[in-house]
Amino acid sequence: MPIVMLAAIIGTVIACANPAPQPASAPTPMPASAPETLRLALASSDLAVGSNRVAFGVIDPDAGAVHDADVVVSTFFLMPTGEQQGPVETVDAVFREWPVSPRGVFTAQLEFDRAGAWGIGAVVTDADGAERTASVRVQVAESGATPAIGAPAPRSVSKTLADVDGFERLTTDPQPDADLYGMTIGEALDAGKPLLAVFSTPAYCQTATCGPQLAVVKDLKADYGDRASFIHIEVYDNPHEIEGDLNNAVISPTVEEWGLSSEPWTFVVDADGIIRAKFEAFTTRDELEAALVGALP
Repeated sequence: MPIVMLAAIIGTVIACANPAPQPASAPTPMPASAPETLRLALASSDLAVGSNRVAFGVIDPDAGAVHDADVVVSTFFLMPTGEQQGPVETVDAVFREWPVSPRGVFTAQLEFDRAGAWGIGAVVTDADGAERTASVRVQVAESGATPAIGAPAPRSVSKTLADVDGFERLTTDPQPDADLYGMTIGEALDAGKPLLAVFSTPAYCQTATCGPQLAVVKDLKADYGDRASFIHIEVYDNPHEIEGDLNNAVISPTVEEWGLSSEPWTFVVDADGIIRAKFEAFTTRDELEAALVGALP
């Protein structure tokens, strides 16, 4: 069965500007005199206690996705009694432009200090200074499905060029870089260098961002390949057998080992094998480069 494309679902929501109604227990980021007129569409599926990069679209039901605005987000813990605590944290969101449609998403680094139901409220200031609001309810787990920041990276025996007869059995990238398939993740962790590992499927990515994400990784490898290891893991284990029909697809064991239920994902691991950063959905070069530089000895 094909992987669950949560990022693709969000892309469809952003493109159609037709989000589901928000629950009644969503937070109120502004006084009641300022009615909520926007919606938030999450592009993050694995929220857990600790630091999280939360990506989301801002939707105007009448005009579509909002791009040119200042967005401030606040978090609220939603009590079982229906009351809310907070704001617990308030931060500025940053718009991250994508190289494909939809144009991009906003991101914010948010810290959740306990598991349970949370609300994310946003105050959106348009170019003319008008303020509008939006909110969404999210569920935060005690621990995520994906490897946690600060945890050791799984020592996966991922597939390499030495294991197959040709790139078509290894990747759906139409212009594969042999350097990205020269070692397993386990071997890279033993190399004594930081590692940047990207999980993507360029030919079958529902948001069309997997190819551009891989291009960003190749670009970074050109600048940092002597100081860090770079690996691409194809989401599907049998790319040569899919033939355009994802019913034929088999999920890569490495993707399952890392607990990924969407694509693309990118992880930055330091020279000691500890995960320093992780990114769901398309991630800009600026974000990845900052994380990689932070992991360099």
